[in-house]
Amino acid sequence: MPVSKGTGIIVGSIVIVLIVVAVASLNRSVVVPSQSVNSSASNVSTVHHAPSQLYVSAAGSDANPGSSSAPLKTISKAIEMAKPGQTIIVEPGMYNEQVNITSPVVLEGENANTTIINASGKMNGINVLGTGANGTIVEGFTVENADNHGIYLQNVGNVEIINNIVKHNGINATVCPQPPAKPTGPCIIDDKALELVGTRNVIVKNNIVMQNLADGGIAVVDLGFLNPGSLTSTHIIANAVNNLIIDNKVLYNKGGCGIIISSKNMGTLYNKVINNTVEFNPAGIIVGAGAPNSTTLNTVVMNNTAFNNFLPGIIVHSAAPGAVISNTVVMFNKVGGNGNFIAVGALNKTGILVSGDFMPVSNVLIENNNVSNEYYGIWLKNAPNATLLNNTSANVTVANSTK
Repeated sequence: MPVSKGTGIIVGSIVIVLIVVAVASLNRSVVVPSQSVNSSASNVSTVHHAPSQLYVSAAGSDANPGSSSAPLKTISKAIEMAKPGQTIIVEPGMYNEQVNITSPVVLEGENANTTIINASGKMNGINVLGTGANGTIVEGFTVENADNHGIYLQNVGNVEIINNIVKHNGINATVCPQPPAKPTGPCIIDDKALELVGTRNVIVKNNIVMQNLADGGIAVVDLGFLNPGSLTSTHIIANAVNNLIIDNKVLYNKGGCGIIISSKNMGTLYNKVINNTVEFNPAGIIVGAGAPNSTTLNTVVMNNTAFNNFLPGIIVHSAAPGAVISNTVVMFNKVGGNGNFIAVGALNKTGILVSGDFMPVSNVLIENNNVSNEYYGIWLKNAPNATLLNNTSANVTVANSTK
């Protein structure tokens, strides 16, 4: 399978024009970033006679050199042997391990349906950790059966997670209980199947995230003293900036949000959720600020489909004292058949919901969305300077409600 390159053409000129027009309405600038990822070091080896690529096969041996004719047996051994930027080709088979990546590699499964990382009994399936792993690419795997996260990224940049299947993770989760219940020990606040914590310029593209059992599908969250993706806190401060969640299918996850962009610490900024399908999850797509004095700014939610989720399809929610959400764009989405959000006062089925529980949600643009089969099309509470333009509805009782 060729490694996905040139992702700079993911979002075409039409998308760029639409975003520029939208944000002009708010008198600000939100621009979809270039999607080129610095992976030019791929296929480079500095060891004489070493293979330009390392190969892994379930029938191999970790005593082998990792050539195509004498492959390694475990992905972990290949990562240990790999030079920075080297490509690791993983043949179809079952690999019973947790994969930890701390230096840049191109990790390529030959077929996502048959190249399987079975993380049963392990904390996570794949970890990509620290700035030393900047530039990593993970493509073409099924990642399943981890106790918590299927794929977990922390404090890393310019990474691509593409064409993977992330399913049936969180089977022995340590997710924190919902308030007012209190945890009895260390627990994970955001135990998503595919979790990005304090990441920059990461592309999550064309993955299927389904049937996970803990706390939902895909999350982008900042990193700080509160580490929402780990059992431990961290003194490393890393905003979540300029990440792109695009062309994914997030389906039938048991708990939490389908896709969430949220802040727990200092800042989650300029992230985009584009052209995803989010269906049959407890919640659809959320832009949130969930901890006191956290900040989520300049988020774009565009051209997604959010149907049949238990809570509203798209939620923009400031949920804590001092929590700031501003300059959010919600446009060209299709939303329908979703549920209510009683906790904030939306007692009937709602398509798009904006709620400032303590702090106002300011400068949200809701434009050219189509909402169907809901009681409320668009429901607003404490949302000053909200702009609603050219939204359409079908089988909706109240098109727009402002509290």
